Amino acid sequence: MDGSETPYTPRGDEELLARSHLRKFSYSDLRVATRNFRPDSLLGEGGFGCVFKGWVDEYGTSPVKPGTGLTVAVKTLNKNSLQGHNEWLVK
Repeated sequence: MDGSETPYTPRGDEELLARSHLRKFSYSDLRVATRNFRPDSLLGEGGFGCVFKGWVDEYGTSPVKPGTGLTVAVKTLNKNSLQGHNEWLVK
């Protein structure tokens, strides 16, 4: 950019999702994908909270049978954490 152009800013969630290839998941779908956040799905734990392994449809957001579809890591936020929300989003 030469300074005269205005950077593009998405106008809403749907446009942001479409342009960035992000997917929007419901809590319910993430709970099912991680098998209700079962201890044997736990990948790790840190200052922000726990990270669980889950499985979702490769082309959508629906949970699928463990070991199939796309493997994902689902981070949960510890309500008692003193670390900031923005930092949590970056990790």
